[in-house]
Amino acid sequence: MTGLRPRAIPGTTPTPSLRWRVVVAVTVAFAVLLLVVGVAVDIALGQRLRSDLSARVTDRADRAPSLLAEGYQGQDLVTALQGDSIRVRLQTSDGTVYQTPGPVLDDPGQMRPPRPSGGRGPRGEDGPPPPGGPDGQGPGSVAPGAPGDALVVTRTLPDGSTVTLLGDTTSITQVRHQLRWLMLAAGLVALAVATGLILLVVRRALRPLEAMVAVARDITSGDRGRRVRPASPSTELGRTAESMDEMLDALEAAETAERTAAETARRAEADIKRFLADAAHELRTPIAGLSAVAESIARDGADRPDRVARWSDLLVRESRHASRLVDDLLDMARIDDDPALDLVDADLATVVDGAVERAGLVHPDLKITRHGPATVPARVDPGRIGQIVTNLLENAARVSPPAGTIEVTLSVDRGTAAITVTDDGPGVDAADRDRIFDRLVRLDRARDTPGAGLGLPIARALARAHGGDVQCVEPSGTGARFVVFLPTRPAHLSQTDVPVAPTP
Repeated sequence: MTGLRPRAIPGTTPTPSLRWRVVVAVTVAFAVLLLVVGVAVDIALGQRLRSDLSARVTDRADRAPSLLAEGYQGQDLVTALQGDSIRVRLQTSDGTVYQTPGPVLDDPGQMRPPRPSGGRGPRGEDGPPPPGGPDGQGPGSVAPGAPGDALVVTRTLPDGSTVTLLGDTTSITQVRHQLRWLMLAAGLVALAVATGLILLVVRRALRPLEAMVAVARDITSGDRGRRVRPASPSTELGRTAESMDEMLDALEAAETAERTAAETARRAEADIKRFLADAAHELRTPIAGLSAVAESIARDGADRPDRVARWSDLLVRESRHASRLVDDLLDMARIDDDPALDLVDADLATVVDGAVERAGLVHPDLKITRHGPATVPARVDPGRIGQIVTNLLENAARVSPPAGTIEVTLSVDRGTAAITVTDDGPGVDAADRDRIFDRLVRLDRARDTPGAGLGLPIARALARAHGGDVQCVEPSGTGARFVVFLPTRPAHLSQTDVPVAPTP
């Protein structure tokens, strides 16, 4: 049905036109104000004009005795007392009537002199004394039959005659009618002008809202960096605009976080796929060796008994290679999930010495030396720290030339222990010094050496689990130089809480 206000859908916010609501409300208030002012002016002007006319009538009535004393009688007295909107009727003691010509006074029944106190009315009845006193004198004494809005004053003169003055309010009524029409026309014009001005003011006042709408549309179109940035955040519109900017900042931050999370998930998925492919590639070699040796034993074992011992040795070596690779993969998975450190008060020097001694036994052709203090107390997991040093030593042994030298240096500086492993191999380029800690990454120059590229990632992960780090730094000469940084008294340890290692 037309003319009905649409009902708001449940769950939605009512959004009436703010512009038209303000315009209508202010216009109605202004119209009511104009009406009140017009009524007040009309009433005040009417009372003022009647008061002036009453004063004039009373003044002329009071002058009648003096004019009579000056010799004015009959029609001359009537002419002297009459004036604008004032008519006079004089009745002498012998009953002669003199009056102002006019339709109002031509009819004797329209204005009669007041009756004396206790007199009788037109039909002979007793009636109440006229207003203004027993003799009917005084302002406001209205003769019977006078018009209802007329001002009538009656005086009894010294010669026994009675003079009655009537103030005609017809002109006052006409003036008030004209004023009402004038005020109505002026009020309508003022209301129209005020409505136009209110529209302009409201439109200007609502420009910030239009600016916010424009910003929202630009953001919807793809310009995510647009903001309202109110000049006065303390105002109502300023607080609204500031809240909108905060909401947009939060949305942009959430969108950025979502994109970052998606990119991180994509990279993680790519890393997992690459890790699985590299792990499969690394496992293929020992599995292929195991398969080839097993086939050789099964096919030629009875005919070539002299080769069985050699094939058995190869079988053991390849199985150990596969087992070590699987162990490294499991270590990586465990470290990523939970390193499960068993922290105890231990001596780092003893742990390092044990790893150096084992490496010397495994690689008797290499010269492995250890420098530094004989005792370095620290709270660590000795087994994991030994694994870190062993991995670094194995990595150095694989790239060192025959009869090469490996130096292990232990030092302590301001609560941080540093274990430095230096070899005299081919070294690591500056561009590869961080990449070699990625899983299953092997440099081209190390392709011919055994290993799956998991020793360095495991070492770094274990060091970071202790609150430290492993870095490949610039060597003082040839070869490669790896430094393990460990806090001697770590607080709460986590892989994500890694302090910045000091520069060696």
